[in-house]
Amino acid sequence: MTANINNDKLSEVLKLFLLPNYNVVSTTYLDLLLTHIADNKNEAQQYELLKNWIIEALNIWSQDDNKPCQSVGVFTLKLIGILSKDENYFYDIINNDIFNKIFKIFNLRNDDLSASMKMAYTSLLVDIIDHKIGRQWIKNTGIWIDMVKYAQLNPTMYVTRETQKFIYTMLAEESQDKVFCKNIIIAISEPIINNKFNGNLHGIDLSDVYEDQQNQICTTFDLITSIYDNILFKNMDNTIPDMFEELCDLTSRTVAFIEAWINTRLFKNIQTLWILICFYKLKKGLNHDKLIIDAEGWENYRSLFCHVQINLIKKNKIIDSLRSNKLALIYWKKLQTLRPFEMPHGHKFNHQNIALMITPMGSLLKRELMQNEFCKIFIDKLFDVTCQPVQRICYDLKDAMDKEKINAQYICKASIEMLIEIIDVMDRSTAVITFQSMLHTLNNFMPNSSPCMTKNNDINNKKKFTTQTIFDGDPIVDNPLILPTLLDGIAIMTDKFQFKWADCLETICVLTLAQGILNNPGAQPNLCVKALQLCKLSIQNFMPPNLALLVESDSNMNDIGTTLYKRLHDQNWEVRDSVLEVLTTIATISENKYPAFQDILIHHKFLTVAIDIFMNDGESYVRASAIKFIYITIKIDKLWNEELSNLNLPDKIITLFNNESEAIVRKESVTLIKELYIFRKWQKSMIDEMIKTMADAAVNDLHWEVKINALEFWRYFIKLQLQDQGMLDGCFPNVTFSKDDRKIVSLNENEIKRRLNKALDNMAKDNCLGVLISTLNDDCDFEVSKTSADIIKNLKDVLLKYKIDQPEPAELSLKDYPTIDTNYIKTPIVMKNNSHDNSAIKILDEIVDSNDANLLSKIYENSLNINNNNELKKIQKIINITRENFLCIILNTDVELFIDEKKKWLNNYTISFDSVLEDIITVYNQKGINNTMDCY
Repeated sequence: MTANINNDKLSEVLKLFLLPNYNVVSTTYLDLLLTHIADNKNEAQQYELLKNWIIEALNIWSQDDNKPCQSVGVFTLKLIGILSKDENYFYDIINNDIFNKIFKIFNLRNDDLSASMKMAYTSLLVDIIDHKIGRQWIKNTGIWIDMVKYAQLNPTMYVTRETQKFIYTMLAEESQDKVFCKNIIIAISEPIINNKFNGNLHGIDLSDVYEDQQNQICTTFDLITSIYDNILFKNMDNTIPDMFEELCDLTSRTVAFIEAWINTRLFKNIQTLWILICFYKLKKGLNHDKLIIDAEGWENYRSLFCHVQINLIKKNKIIDSLRSNKLALIYWKKLQTLRPFEMPHGHKFNHQNIALMITPMGSLLKRELMQNEFCKIFIDKLFDVTCQPVQRICYDLKDAMDKEKINAQYICKASIEMLIEIIDVMDRSTAVITFQSMLHTLNNFMPNSSPCMTKNNDINNKKKFTTQTIFDGDPIVDNPLILPTLLDGIAIMTDKFQFKWADCLETICVLTLAQGILNNPGAQPNLCVKALQLCKLSIQNFMPPNLALLVESDSNMNDIGTTLYKRLHDQNWEVRDSVLEVLTTIATISENKYPAFQDILIHHKFLTVAIDIFMNDGESYVRASAIKFIYITIKIDKLWNEELSNLNLPDKIITLFNNESEAIVRKESVTLIKELYIFRKWQKSMIDEMIKTMADAAVNDLHWEVKINALEFWRYFIKLQLQDQGMLDGCFPNVTFSKDDRKIVSLNENEIKRRLNKALDNMAKDNCLGVLISTLNDDCDFEVSKTSADIIKNLKDVLLKYKIDQPEPAELSLKDYPTIDTNYIKTPIVMKNNSHDNSAIKILDEIVDSNDANLLSKIYENSLNINNNNELKKIQKIINITRENFLCIILNTDVELFIDEKKKWLNNYTISFDSVLEDIITVYNQKGINNTMDCY
């Protein structure tokens, strides 16, 4: 039925597109419409409707001066492409001569075709080559040449990307048709084969090459690069690279162009292709039966790669050299995914490239620091894992860096950024080498008087070395370019790989290095933030051995408290915020992993300062971080007893919540109230204040995260009420201790029902049930409804487990009851099977529509002075729902189905097929025949 309705509306919309002068300004609706059609492409009735419309439209548009607007034309071409992806539909489209008509009507093969029409035409052909029949039609008609022309002319980025996809897909799928692939390759390579220099580029002046010719050569190399990138690593047997080599001698031409362009802006257009050709040579050396590359294949790769690499270094193109190694690591990973193998000389490929990439950092190390034990061990390690040819290139690279001291910071920054870019390509051993090199570089920024990784006898010998470096003077202040990037790199690698002592000893120095930056009075705020992030990661991952063994002796942690206290008073709010994050980490670890950290928090009065911050700081993010730090400490007895218990924390946080305008602060405030309620004991008056605040937060707050955090309070509140009635770990035991009568009682079925009813009445009295129903029906925030539904479902499962929906037996056994509470020995409501029971619906409607402030006035009359409309509006939303009402609702409602339907509606109400069709029709009816669709 729904499909028929959609087809009727679709037919109505399609008829609009045929009206004279119909125009579409925004194509958003058309794109959505195509998406829905593509999702329903196997629906035969819809296909017939669309095919008949296309035939009718083309007949109308074939007449003179009766062409559609460009947007409708684009829509039509894309629609034909979507339908053509099905082989059977494609046959039908061919038989109805649709393709010949669209070529004639839209002049698709003209050079002056608009970019939008070129994109639609390209998308159409990309869809067609999904199947063998479509590819055969492409070969027979020869229209593939249009795609080659688009790729070489590069009309727009999107057209170029799609045409490249068309070409490499055709070559990959039709690689067995040598004649066809040969024709495509020759057409692709023509600009680089027939250039005016006939392939002899050595010693030429590129200014003699016209710009349009340069652009065409660049786009040709980009196209070949795309082909290699998508074919070379597809399988082991593809012959397309062999055909490129055979037909246009691609390797020689590429190297020639590289040497001619190496000092121009055009070099990047060919650099990636050169690396891919190197890996083509390497791949040819792979034997299907062996895990080691044969010597000839490796030598072909090595000589080609090193030849251009050395030329780059000689011409001081250091960053381009680094980029080549980055690309090599990426493609090595791809080739390894295709088939694992090893280098013939026993060294790891990754280590060779990473050694070259870290050389710019190593070349700037202070001579005196290179004499310390840590550095010597690291350098020896690098010599062990690299081969001699790579070592020679590293020395050449270092010599080039010595000549480029002005650009040293820029080169090192680029090196670190590239290392971060390939972090997902690194294995752990490669990552460790990278991490070590970054730490040794960071050590250069420390004062000469106390370098972190230097022995005392080494410091005394530092006067022997007088070489000037970028780290002379105050490097933390004088090197604003490299240091932030370096700190980012160390933090990212630490977070990614979670290094430990077993990986490298340098990890134990990270905290000291970060402190060295924080203790520098000239350090910029952004550096302090990054250093604090490093402190946080160091405390999480690199705890010194004596701390891990719970030994309180001399360690890197001795001075961290003083450093953090100073920075907690920094004028920059981001620095203060970062300090609080570090303190939160310290507090978290101090609970179980290292209790001695609690002394740092107490000694420096961090808890008192944090409370002052969340009450008075001018930046909301800082206030929120301070609250988060405090609620982490609530459960730690030592911190509570010695600091927090005397600070009147509940009153302060409730006052803050009631007066706070920033949602991020209210969100954390609610969590702090929850933690205070869970872990500490309070008088009933204070508990009542907490409950009222949490009800207000869950129902009335304007931010969904505040509501969800408040609902977590109510989740625990329910758990506590059930525990008070004897439930343990979600179940009632056979016997329990009665607090009221101070004796052990048996828990049979009737007693459990009585206790559950009592718990529900307590929840109703404190507005818990009203909060749950109100938030379940929250129309503004789906996540709030979902959280409430989860809490209700869990409670419902418990109630059904103990048959709360079934009537009690007529006779009750009283022998185990200490007393008889007649309020809870009544027959519960018997629920009907109908999930849409009228009484439940009526109650829900009353909750949603209620305007009666008197529902709660009696509850609040002793503690709340209702004297203004704002307070009235708040109370109106909090419904005093009874146990009977609540049971009637939840036992007659499938809560999961309710949430699922709400989610589907939210996901689809603006972009569903029916909605899109309706919107198009509505806009047309509102604006008449001279239609302008103004979507979004």
